[in-house]
Amino acid sequence: MEKILKHYFKNIDQVSVNPINSGWINSTYEVEYEGKKYILQKINTHVFPQPEVISNNIDIISNHLKAKNYQNSVIEIVKDLQGNLLAKEDGEVWRMTSFIPNSICFEKVESAEQAYEAAKTISEFHSYLTDVNVDEIHPSIVGFLDYQKRINDFKNALNKASVERLEETKEEVGYILDNLYQIEDYLKIDFPKRVVHADAKISNFLFNNDNHSQAIAVIDWDTIMPGNIMCDFGDMIRTYANLKAEDDPNGENGFSEDYYSAVKDGFQEHLKNVLTPTELDNMDFVAYIVIYIQAVRFLADYLENDIYYSISYPKQNLNRTINQINLLKALTKFHEENSVRKV
Repeated sequence: MEKILKHYFKNIDQVSVNPINSGWINSTYEVEYEGKKYILQKINTHVFPQPEVISNNIDIISNHLKAKNYQNSVIEIVKDLQGNLLAKEDGEVWRMTSFIPNSICFEKVESAEQAYEAAKTISEFHSYLTDVNVDEIHPSIVGFLDYQKRINDFKNALNKASVERLEETKEEVGYILDNLYQIEDYLKIDFPKRVVHADAKISNFLFNNDNHSQAIAVIDWDTIMPGNIMCDFGDMIRTYANLKAEDDPNGENGFSEDYYSAVKDGFQEHLKNVLTPTELDNMDFVAYIVIYIQAVRFLADYLENDIYYSISYPKQNLNRTINQINLLKALTKFHEENSVRKV
C-alpha cells in the first residue's frame, strides 16, 4: 500500500486509508489526504484483463458528461503524479477516482419509488451519451454481451456434464432448450449500438444520504461497453423486480409488478424521444432475454462443476438457475396478462 500511495501523494504520512468491503471484484479503499477523499481500487485483472480499456472508457465518458454540463455527480479518474490513468506496482494495477460525498448505496431495492428513481437516473445518464462516439468505447470484458457465445458455452457445458448433474438438472435444462428459439429471435433484431453500463443493479447507484429517494450518481463504470442499451433495462428488471435472494428457489411471490412498471417508466423518462421504435417495442422482450441468459450462465456453471461463480454451498448455482427460471415464468405471465409482447 505504501508503494502505491507514493504514486499519488508526495507525503504519504498524511494519508489515511480505510477498506470498503462492498463489491465482489476489485479491492476498494477510501483514501483521505489534506482533507480531501478519494476512492482507490486494486483492479482484479483476472476479471478485467485489460484495465487500460476500462480507464480509457471512464475517461471518455467522464469528459463527455462534464463537457455537456451533466448535473449529477461524475466519476473522474485521478491521475498519478506522473499523469497516468493507472498506477502499476509489483504486478498489480491500481486506479484512483473521485469521491462523491454525502451519499449512500443500497443492496436491495426498498420501494417502487426508489426503483423509478434509479431507472430515471440511468435514463438521464444515457441521454447525455447519445452523441458520444461509441466506436471509441471498447468492451471491458470481451464477449460479455455476446449472447450467441453464452448459448455456445451452455451447449459445450451440456456436452461435457456428468450424468449425475444432467439428471439433477433435467427440468431446468428442458426449460432452457424449450425456449432457445427466443434467443434466435432476439439475435435477428437489429438494435442500435450504444453505450451500455452493463451492471445497473441498485448498489451501483448513489443516493442522497439525507433523502434516500434521490439518486445522485451512477457508479461502477468498469463494465461500460458498446452494445444494446436495452440490456441495461433488462438487467434492472432482473435485479429490481426479483423480490427473492438470487439463490432462493422458492417461486412464490418472487416478482414485483410495481417494481417492473416503475423501472420501465423511469427508464423511458429521458429516453423516450431518443430510443428507436425497435428499442421501445422490444423492451419487455429484452427483459426476458437478459434474465434467460443469466439462467443459462448459472446453469452452465453448475454443469461445469461451479468453476466461475463463487458458491457458499454445493447447489447454489442450481438454486440460482431455478430462481431465474421462476422469474422468467412470472414475467411471461405478467406479459400475457398485460398484452405486451408475448414471450
